[in-house]
Amino acid sequence: RSARCPPPERAAAALVGAPSGAMAKRDEVETALGALFAAYDLDESGELSRDEFVKIEMRLAFESGEVYKVDSGAARMTLMDKDMSGSLDYEEFRCRFLTNYTEMGMSREEIIEHVHKQVKIALLERARMGPRFHAGIRQVLRQIFFLFDTSGDGNLSPEEWICAQKAVAIEVSDDFDEGWIDEAAFAAADTDGNGLLDLTEFMEASFSMFEGVKKRTDAILVTLQRVVKVLEAQQGQGRKETPLVQVYVQAEAPEFQPPHLSWQDEGTEDNPDKNMGKWKKAGEVCLPLNLATADDVASLIRLMLKMSSETWISIFYCGPPRPDGGPRAITLLRGERAGEGNTLAFLQYLGKPNADTRLFVKNVRKRPSKLTRQQRAFLEERDALLAKKTGQCWGLDWETQLVGEGFQLPPRPMIVKVGDTVVFEVPQSDENGEYKYSTNVFMDRTDVLSKPVDENIEPKKAKKSKKERKKKQEKEKTDE
Repeated sequence: RSARCPPPERAAAALVGAPSGAMAKRDEVETALGALFAAYDLDESGELSRDEFVKIEMRLAFESGEVYKVDSGAARMTLMDKDMSGSLDYEEFRCRFLTNYTEMGMSREEIIEHVHKQVKIALLERARMGPRFHAGIRQVLRQIFFLFDTSGDGNLSPEEWICAQKAVAIEVSDDFDEGWIDEAAFAAADTDGNGLLDLTEFMEASFSMFEGVKKRTDAILVTLQRVVKVLEAQQGQGRKETPLVQVYVQAEAPEFQPPHLSWQDEGTEDNPDKNMGKWKKAGEVCLPLNLATADDVASLIRLMLKMSSETWISIFYCGPPRPDGGPRAITLLRGERAGEGNTLAFLQYLGKPNADTRLFVKNVRKRPSKLTRQQRAFLEERDALLAKKTGQCWGLDWETQLVGEGFQLPPRPMIVKVGDTVVFEVPQSDENGEYKYSTNVFMDRTDVLSKPVDENIEPKKAKKSKKERKKKQEKEKTDE
């Protein structure tokens, strides 16, 4: 029995059984084998690695109730790998399967039926392996990528990402974490840091998100198909965006100044471009018209400037000319929720012929952490906890700290040790003008200061040294 691949003419004759229509019949077999190769190719690289080959072969064996031996599977792949590259291309894969079918004496119809059955089983097993290997999910994700890529350059820019995010967020909010396509997700997916996402980066980021979603692969596929329909409808309406906008940032971060001083370096009516030398152009961007809030605009600007999503910025623009010919008003972009502020008017203004298409970014600072109110112990529990304290108890109250009466306690700096208690009390008045103290605790991280904990810690006994253990053993022998 020869392990060599039969020539195409001989293989065709063996598979077809008649000269008439041989090429068409052979094409049908080739199509089926191509589909089987694609089903084996888990990462769609065009080559089968040893890991991919063994994974599918093992699952096909289990599905048919056969015992699969990894060593035998690896040896089988070695026989197929004619160029000893460690992977299989389509020709090597096709050659081996045609040889096996020919040696088994299978007819063309039997081969086609068997290959179609193997393809179906392989795709089913891939679906069971999770979203990363699901052929349908991979296909739809590629479709979504190219719908995102409205410029057609094979990469996703920040403006394409943010524009698509606004359309997709509503569709996925009930099924996926909206963070799949938010500002932070773009920065995390951009592994090479070039400010763009290619198909590989987009696919990998999507799979990482899906792995944390407790949903069946068929449910994920249905949601992604809805996303495709939304994007196709949006594309049918045509992409709507502003003209190119120039983004300026401060050349050097200025020192903090109080309001009565900070405005003095701004432009004036006599000199509207005063201190423009302190600004530098950071780039250009077209703003999608479906942005609804100031933070939507800020998200796109941060991505363009490669700033962290945990950064707060203020965005200013020059408004329309004044009727009296005075300088344009410097306006802060506002609007926390859709329909509020001036974001919509700002986007519409940028499309007008007399618009000043410059944005100025300043007040760059870290986004403050969100404090959450922590649950308090009930009074009786609190008193029981305080009764067990071994350290000091300092009270930071209204009178001592703000009114100025009494002494400033505790001493500065205040060092809090294990066992100490810190109580913050702020007075609030009722309708009768009477004051009572209200104590609340707000934290953003409980790993720095924990909630009240009542835990009995038994000190561990010190381990005896080898010398002491040896001495004890000798004494026990002597006693015996």
